[in-house]
Amino acid sequence: MKITYLGHASFLLETSAGTRIVTDPYAQDILPHPVARAHVVTMSHEHHDHCDLSQVKGDYVIVNTEKNVTFLDVKITCVPCWHDEVQGKKRGHNRAYVFEADGLKVVHLGDLGEAPTPALIEACAGADLLFIPVGGTYTLTGEAAAEAVKVLSPKLAVPMHYRCPGHSFAVISTEEPFLKAVDKNLPVHRLDALAEPFPMGVALLTPAK
Repeated sequence: MKITYLGHASFLLETSAGTRIVTDPYAQDILPHPVARAHVVTMSHEHHDHCDLSQVKGDYVIVNTEKNVTFLDVKITCVPCWHDEVQGKKRGHNRAYVFEADGLKVVHLGDLGEAPTPALIEACAGADLLFIPVGGTYTLTGEAAAEAVKVLSPKLAVPMHYRCPGHSFAVISTEEPFLKAVDKNLPVHRLDALAEPFPMGVALLTPAK
C-alpha cells in the first residue's frame, strides 16, 4: 500500500491491486492540493471541509454512512463516534473508518473530538497506521491526540487536520503541540509519502503539491 497526504484530513490510499481510496476531500481555498482519482471516497462527516466531491476524479463509490462495506480488495468498517467531547452537542457526529487491505489495518479518525471509547479502542487494536487529527478547536488538541495515540497504540501514527503553510484555518494549531506531547520514545519521521515497509512511531507527511 502507498499513502499520499493530500492535506487537511484527506489522504490517497493505493493498494497493491490498484484500488484508490480518497478520504475526506476538501476545497482548494482551505489548502491547495492535487485533485486525485479514486474508486472509493470516504467522508467522516458532512462539514464542508470533509465532503467536497468536486475535488475527486473518477467513477467512484461514496462511503458516508455507518454501514460496513467491501470494495474489491478493501474491507471498510465504520466506527461511529463524536466530533466533540459532549456527544455531538457542539459539532455533531463523526465516523472513523478502518480500512483493511494488503494485510494491513489503516484507521482514519476523521474529526474525532472525544477521548477514544472502548468501541474505538477495540476497532483500532493492531492498527498499522492511524490518521489522527491534532489541530484542536474542532478536534482533539495536540495533547489529547498524543494521549489517544498512547491508548490506541498503532504501529505508526500520522497527524492530520493541523495548520500548515498555506492553510486558511488560522484557528487550528500547527502540528507542534502534538509532536511536543507525543511519547518521546516514538521516533518522528518527516516524509513526502508512505510506502511499505512503513516505519514505526510518528510520520509527519508533507502535503502533496
